[in-house]
Amino acid sequence: MGAHTAASTGLMATVKNETSYKSPPSSLSDLSQHEGEVRGRRQDRESTSTAKAEDENDDNGDGGDVLPGKPRKRKRSRKGLEKNFPCTHHDCGKSYSRAEHLYRHQLNRFESEAHDRSPYALPEDFTTWLFNEPQLNLFAPDAQRQGSMSLGASTFMDESSNAFRPTSGSFDDTMNDHFDRLVPQHPMSVTSIVDPAQTYATLSEDKWQQLLELIEMRFNETDHAPVKNQKQNLLQGNRDESSHVLSLPMMQTYISSYWTHFHRQMPILHKPTFSADKAQNLLLVAIVAIGASCLDKLHGLTVTQQGAELSNFLAWHLRGEIFKDRDFTAPAKLWVFQALLLLEIYEKMYSTRLLHERAHIHHATTLTLMRRGKTLIGRSASDSPPAGTIESAALPTNEEHKQPQSHTPDQWWKHWITSEATRRVAFAAFIIDSIHTTMFGHSATMVAHEMKLQLPCDESLWSATSGAEVGRIENMLKESGHKPISFFDGLKNTLNSKFVRTNSFGRTALMAGLLSVSWHMNQRDLQVRSLGALKALGGKDIWRGTLTKAFDFWKSDFDQSVNHTNPTSFSSSYHPAGKVDEENIFESRTVLHHLAHMATHVDIVSCQIFAKAKRLLGRTTLPLDYTNARKRIIEHWAPRPSARDATFYALKFLAQVLTPDTANSKRSATEAGMGGPTSYSARDDFLINRPWVVYVAALIVWSYGYALDGPIRSPRDLDTPEQQTYDMRLFLERVGGVETPEDLIGTPDRNACMGMLYILQAMFENCRWELLREGSMLLGNCIKMLQDLEV
Repeated sequence: MGAHTAASTGLMATVKNETSYKSPPSSLSDLSQHEGEVRGRRQDRESTSTAKAEDENDDNGDGGDVLPGKPRKRKRSRKGLEKNFPCTHHDCGKSYSRAEHLYRHQLNRFESEAHDRSPYALPEDFTTWLFNEPQLNLFAPDAQRQGSMSLGASTFMDESSNAFRPTSGSFDDTMNDHFDRLVPQHPMSVTSIVDPAQTYATLSEDKWQQLLELIEMRFNETDHAPVKNQKQNLLQGNRDESSHVLSLPMMQTYISSYWTHFHRQMPILHKPTFSADKAQNLLLVAIVAIGASCLDKLHGLTVTQQGAELSNFLAWHLRGEIFKDRDFTAPAKLWVFQALLLLEIYEKMYSTRLLHERAHIHHATTLTLMRRGKTLIGRSASDSPPAGTIESAALPTNEEHKQPQSHTPDQWWKHWITSEATRRVAFAAFIIDSIHTTMFGHSATMVAHEMKLQLPCDESLWSATSGAEVGRIENMLKESGHKPISFFDGLKNTLNSKFVRTNSFGRTALMAGLLSVSWHMNQRDLQVRSLGALKALGGKDIWRGTLTKAFDFWKSDFDQSVNHTNPTSFSSSYHPAGKVDEENIFESRTVLHHLAHMATHVDIVSCQIFAKAKRLLGRTTLPLDYTNARKRIIEHWAPRPSARDATFYALKFLAQVLTPDTANSKRSATEAGMGGPTSYSARDDFLINRPWVVYVAALIVWSYGYALDGPIRSPRDLDTPEQQTYDMRLFLERVGGVETPEDLIGTPDRNACMGMLYILQAMFENCRWELLREGSMLLGNCIKMLQDLEV
């Protein structure tokens, strides 16, 4: 990101106003005419802002009572004027002749409803709409109450009827007043011609010195710091040597590693216009931390290990520096959210147990800051008065608050980028919350109905290198029948097995939505089960079956999009590389699809306790915890269809990752031979979630086999990696080769997974991520229990 920051009017103002924008003036005559229109609108606003607001019913011609001795102000009567601004709430029926009167009415009437609604639970009307009312158009301005749900503008969408119109902007669309008020300074350095020298990874010596000074002067260690004495070790030596961990060439290598291995999985930065030289220093440190932890194994073990240690050091100090920055206040700047989310992903998925726990604690801090800045809530009519209202007219008019009166194509593109980047930040936060809740057993902090946004724009637009290219691609997308779709509509279509046109990041957001709904519905069942009211709510199998079908349709829809079977598929032809990134497609499609099925049918935390984990979720596990978990797994889970479903998908996933040569072909384990260890390496896996999902799948397979068949009666001799690999291949072919989950009932030796556990234990033991090293020890417990040894 550039050194400039977003406008102080709030980060989400650009996403929240979901309207299209008129193309910027193309000539001086157009510019003069445009400025005249702006001045005319301002004069009209100033001429009316001095009068008092009319009464709520918009009919009074008098000003009411006045104090004795005071001159009586005469108001202009508004009787007889056309009331073209109706309130869209289902039980209201009032209309107004001016927009600001409607705004004040909505603010007074519905603001309390918005504040009273808990953001941490799925409301029943949203659930009813999501599962039971496929014909209702949530986004119609005149949406009426159907069934048990009111879908007035104040329920799940912005009070504005334009709440879900495109923010991508078209050169043929109408520019609204919010664009007139846009401050062009923002965190991104945008130019009409992108430097071919890859400015997104090029670091000048001056910028390098700034980063070194930041580390040397502000990243100070304390007595309780887990990275004690690491600063001195990092800074010592000749930093001008290219091999030094903090040298300029190595810093550029870290930044390039970020764009190569991480960016496509979480595309919240605008690569075509990103300049490492102009980015905010703390954001650049977050990029360096992720890039250093994702170094390719070609750099060698020493360099990759040094990179991991540098990343932990930077992450330990970075969060405090962000919290102390002046931009860390509501409404926060865009770069703050980008840095916080990148830091959270690193701390949770690449670092130490201590940083992982810290990231989980501060996850709610990031979301609270977003909600305070309206990034997620999206109530533009409630929080941002329309231009010309009393509130906006009362703003200071000094030089500091003057707004630009002309809009060049470059300024228009800047606004478009900031709008889309902000939306992607909101989706990234939601994806992190939902997927990490599923993988780690954390409590969810967000709910699907908070995401009052469109899905991310087409990837061809996000990779465009100029505003003119954005306009051309938009026109081609419109001609091909592509229309922007909201997250709500995309989620509803997925549940109803309807095609959704979006990119890989958008599909990840939809899967996060399905996982979020699944988690909250499961929590509802847990709450009412203790009251004996589960049957009154229809039981759990109704919604669970709908969601599992949605998981499968999500993958088939993804497959169809990737294979270009949809005739309107358009975006891949505009991808800079001209092809789809296969690894990221695997991440978004295969990993998340299998994770969703597994998590829907098993409590992952119970499996870890069943394997005798000593600490979970920051707490020490007690003998009573193990007794309860053992009873849940053996008596209430393993004999049931849900266990077979979870184990079936876990086996299929493990076979695809560990033995792709046999899983995707007709070769048997015998034909493949004993061979060496699997080609998969968790240490060198750049995908964010795959290593942990492999670990979860192995735990599920072991839990199912051990709960039903107990310890292995005659363990094989598996001393060498070759023997372990052969045993793993035999198990995944025999047990993992079943056609349906029900086939697991009659399968013998479902507990014979020791070779696979040996392979994964050794693999995780050498990982840079401490949580996987802990997982290696837990798999060691599983091996001992299969051997009927004391743990």
